[in-house]
Amino acid sequence: MKTYGELIRELRIKKGIAQKNLYENIMSKSYAIRFEQGKHEISFYLIHSILNRLGMEVDEFLYIYNGYTEPKIEQFYSEYSLKGNANDIEGLKAMRNLYTRSPMTYQNQLWIAELNARIDQLTYFNQYGEFSKQAITAESLQTIHHYLDQIQTWTLNELRFFANTLDFIEYERKSEYFKSILPALDRYQNFQRGHPVICTLLINEIHEFIMANELAMADLFLVKLDAFSNTIETMFYRNAHLYYKGMLLIASGEPDLGRPLVKEAIQLYESLGYHHQAQLADTFFKNLLQR
Repeated sequence: MKTYGELIRELRIKKGIAQKNLYENIMSKSYAIRFEQGKHEISFYLIHSILNRLGMEVDEFLYIYNGYTEPKIEQFYSEYSLKGNANDIEGLKAMRNLYTRSPMTYQNQLWIAELNARIDQLTYFNQYGEFSKQAITAESLQTIHHYLDQIQTWTLNELRFFANTLDFIEYERKSEYFKSILPALDRYQNFQRGHPVICTLLINEIHEFIMANELAMADLFLVKLDAFSNTIETMFYRNAHLYYKGMLLIASGEPDLGRPLVKEAIQLYESLGYHHQAQLADTFFKNLLQR
């Protein structure tokens, strides 16, 4: 594998940037030569300064450095989300088998617990037509709770883990987690790459609030979802905002206003090919109407 310096040299040459122009006031000519030869390492601060002159984000640089592949954590959640949203239980089991055969690091244990919980949940849903926390094994829940209980600072990785395990956790315990999470959300308002993670978290919590008849809290989080889903990149989450806006109206005693919004959102899911998402949304809608 190339060193950072060797990759920067390759990118610099392809961009037609002279070595002097790239490294001036950052490092000496002799040090720059040895850095580009892979014989010196430098601090992250200096790498960041160099990438600014190259006109490149750190995320893209690392993506290229890793052979145009996402980091392992991004690969996991991309595949997990794709298979989970498609109700692909066999695909989730294949993922679990892969991580079970890998070295049993703490991160792999967490991912296996997530996969087991989602497999249990979807299996129960396919059989009975509803989600149930009781379908998830105590072992998986214990691993998930232990990790969440240890968190002191909520970064995107922790927020994403919580978003994906939110519906496995009892309401009272979840409320405690949210007290420490809320301040972290606003700090990511201007970090566009984190918006899908936060939107997922907000959607899952809005759903829980509506089903628990905590309508004031659902409305509060719907406002936050509105703020985090206002770009083209978050269009999927914008449709979820439409859906839960309608669901909240129904739960608030205004079904004639809410029904058209919910049905429009479900139809959009179908039109865009999110058939399992449409099925879930329709199931929750009917459950709310019955209640």
